[in-house]
Amino acid sequence: MLMMSQQYSFSHGSRSSSRSRYVCKCGLDAPLMTAWRNANPGRHFYGCGMYKLQGFKKCNHFVWLDEEMNPRVKELISSLLKNINKEKAKVKSYKVKEEELKMKVKMLKKQLKINWMLLFVMLFAFVGTTLMK
Repeated sequence: MLMMSQQYSFSHGSRSSSRSRYVCKCGLDAPLMTAWRNANPGRHFYGCGMYKLQGFKKCNHFVWLDEEMNPRVKELISSLLKNINKEKAKVKSYKVKEEELKMKVKMLKKQLKINWMLLFVMLFAFVGTTLMK
């Protein structure tokens, strides 16, 4: 059974709206959430805040706030979400590659220092032996 109580307002940008606050079967507030599955991307709903907690799946309170979207809108949102996820994966792989390259640069700098020191020692030894003759 859905119980509705109290009103609250929120504003987003210059728009303002008033929505009902819902209380679920458990007697707890049913928070406003957003679905991101392909079937209902970006659609708002009220659901029991305890639903995902271990052992509390008895309460299955669920009420859509928004009307169902046009299939084309769903398709567009899903497509955009896929593109965003692909781009996030690219960024992640670039960050991994960047870290690998930073480590390689660090190692090469260290190797370069060692090579310069070796060259200096060899040059010093060569000059020393030639002067002693």
